[in-house]
Amino acid sequence: MQTTGVDINLSDGDFFKLRKIIHDSTGITIGDERKSMLVSRLRSRLRETEEPSFKSYISRVSSDRNELQQLINRVTTNETYCYRTPRVWSYFRETFLPTLRAERLKGPMRVWSGAASTGEEGHTIGVVLEHVRQTRPGFDYRVLGTDVSSRVLEIADEGLYRGKSINRFQKEDPELFGAHMKGNDVDGYRVAAEIKKRLKFKRHNLLDPLSTEGPFHTVFLRNVLIYFTQEDQEKILSNVHDRMCSDSILIIGESETLKGMRTRFEPVAPMIYQPLPKGGG
Repeated sequence: MQTTGVDINLSDGDFFKLRKIIHDSTGITIGDERKSMLVSRLRSRLRETEEPSFKSYISRVSSDRNELQQLINRVTTNETYCYRTPRVWSYFRETFLPTLRAERLKGPMRVWSGAASTGEEGHTIGVVLEHVRQTRPGFDYRVLGTDVSSRVLEIADEGLYRGKSINRFQKEDPELFGAHMKGNDVDGYRVAAEIKKRLKFKRHNLLDPLSTEGPFHTVFLRNVLIYFTQEDQEKILSNVHDRMCSDSILIIGESETLKGMRTRFEPVAPMIYQPLPKGGG
């Protein structure tokens, strides 16, 4: 089948090559059943680059780092919204944060959103922590959001949200939302300036150590482990553990579990884990 001179047939051999490029670059494993998804997400890119086939596109990606980033941007899944999974936020706000006193922190509280996507999670963290800062003398914070997709990080940096991105937050906690999100339903909302200056977004592959940031008191690693093999999941969790404080927590997604993995974490509540001491496990 051809469309405007572009052959969008993806042979099994080229599918294997694309999957390997994606895995080598991001760690994400594309299953056999997702071949049609890959074709759907990349067919328009073939036309944009004027590559006549997947074979020629693969050749281009293999030698062009900018195009490799475009490939990563197209194939990564980036669905998120503010205040996702309210029970997680309730635990974070009502159970964990009250245990962190300024004298224990010895500086700002540091939180890492490890699959930041378009930034809704990082901005929600900022809102929650800004509320604490305004009510607890001596408390301060910094939030880091990372992702492999440069496209979503641009949206996260912009930090303008409307519609589905913020509807849950508006419904679940209108007082908190109204106090720290500035704007309107038509033009969109941004966090207040005091929050914005404490947020940072950057590109990072979870399979690589995050050696220049942290240590973190909380790591949100939600709805991303499911895209990796168990071997890669364990490597990611080892990297995360290395950047966490001893009295910190790790928060994962509703459809994820660390059960059966070789990790240095132990469960404390649904979706909530704490790191075992360095060298333990």
